[in-house]
Amino acid sequence: MFFDLVLYISLALLALGLAYKLGRWLKTSIGPESRNYTPAQRLSASLKGLGQALSSRRAGPMLAALVLDGLFQRRSLTHSRWAWAAHMLIFWGMMGLIFLHALGPLIIPNFTATLNPWLFLRNLFGVMLLAGAVMAIWRRLRLPGLRRTTHWADRAALGILALLVLSGFALEGAKIISVRTFDSMIEEYGMLSEDNDRAALGQVWREHYGVVFPEGEVPPGDELMDQGMALHEDSCLDCHDMPQWAFASWPLSRLMAPMAGWLDDIQAVAWLWYIHILAAFAGLAILPFSKFLHIFTGPLLLMIRVAVPREEMDPAAKAMVRALELDVCTHCGACSVHCSVAEAVKHVPNLTVLPSEKLIALGRLARGKTDYGEMLKVMRQGSYMCTSCLRCTRLCPVGINLQDLWFAMKDDLEEVGFGPTTRTVANKAGESASSSRKATPFRVSSGEFQKELGLSVQSGTFRNCYRCATCSNSCPVVFSYENPKEELDLLPHQIMHSLGLGLSDEALGARMTWYCLTCYRCQEACPQGVKVADVLYELRSLAAARQGQGESC
Repeated sequence: MFFDLVLYISLALLALGLAYKLGRWLKTSIGPESRNYTPAQRLSASLKGLGQALSSRRAGPMLAALVLDGLFQRRSLTHSRWAWAAHMLIFWGMMGLIFLHALGPLIIPNFTATLNPWLFLRNLFGVMLLAGAVMAIWRRLRLPGLRRTTHWADRAALGILALLVLSGFALEGAKIISVRTFDSMIEEYGMLSEDNDRAALGQVWREHYGVVFPEGEVPPGDELMDQGMALHEDSCLDCHDMPQWAFASWPLSRLMAPMAGWLDDIQAVAWLWYIHILAAFAGLAILPFSKFLHIFTGPLLLMIRVAVPREEMDPAAKAMVRALELDVCTHCGACSVHCSVAEAVKHVPNLTVLPSEKLIALGRLARGKTDYGEMLKVMRQGSYMCTSCLRCTRLCPVGINLQDLWFAMKDDLEEVGFGPTTRTVANKAGESASSSRKATPFRVSSGEFQKELGLSVQSGTFRNCYRCATCSNSCPVVFSYENPKEELDLLPHQIMHSLGLGLSDEALGARMTWYCLTCYRCQEACPQGVKVADVLYELRSLAAARQGQGESC
């Protein structure tokens, strides 16, 4: 009765949560144009677009995205094997426990949890889930960028997973050694007729199934063992495989064996059962409001991403997809760890600079869950420091088009008068090199210009620069000035661009060339492999040589 009541309550909360989420996707607006469409228009356009995609040639790529990116996390593998392994273990462990354990009696004919392969698989999937959670925790502790962005929701999610799995193992281990459970099984199935049948069967279950009886309760004897084996084969063997197949619970039961009597006295099996069931049902009830919702929304978004490019999407459907993306994020931190301006957080105490935190802030702002004016001020800085390098969008394992969200967010900010400010790093570093100082360019190709200056082949990588400003945003020299443009003449990315344009005087005369600390942060952060620090070092040496020869720079 208790089990059924809690299950129905959890399922009802799950259904209400999903309905609430759907309502938010239909109403939440990101970008001024999104406010032009009603919930009905959004839903109609989304269903129409999905139907057209499924009936077109894009159905194949959508299925491939579902399998490779959704089920096998291909996108995670591109940036971190450790993160991919953790996600795969958690995902498949959870799916295995849901379908082959929790839903086993409903979807598997003649399901018996104490028979193989279910006995073995239950432990296997539990170990996978626990190992994935441990790997995720270790990754968050090991990477400073993830430690900084870990929230209570991340800890709570991993805590529920650990409680669910550990309580399951402990419950199974306690049942293996419990005399109370053994007697309950005998009473339920009523298979004994003689007084010594319990002692005979108990000897078999003590020797082969790990039940820990009090001293002298089950006397030894070959005749009693033979009688017990006969009873076991007639009444138990069809429903119970050897508990050693439970390769995680069995060793745990051996550790618990010295406390078997005490555990039976406090009814540990019953308490552990309640803890395990309540943890499972609690996870089910809060699923729509936790990061685990991405188990369902992630594959859906990955298919949508392949089905219709964002620029071709119906505006009403785009409005819904943008709102959906706010609830797809797993907060894995891949975007923030690899963000082009992540280094800026050391100098600017504003976590909304980082994509994962900016997405959370955007969600709170769009849903009216924060002080509107104050949040706009915070998000203004985070928004306009973005260099639009697209790295976060390319790396997101669940396919969120973060760049599209940032552009829409900037439109919202500008509409209410919170456009770019001169105090943002992106604005400091984003002006073109040609506007800083007047100079006459060499009329030569970049390759000839490299030879003209005498730069090495390695330093010739300046030609790969596309002015994303990652190097400038990671430079400690830039952040040491209130107005770096005036103090340094050119910033690192502008010097690289100047070289690409053939502006020798610009590159050689900029004070940034001389103020460079050669800390190599810019070079390590560059997504294009430009040897920024090496270029600046060689420019400094070249300028010094020219001055020694009496030439002006």
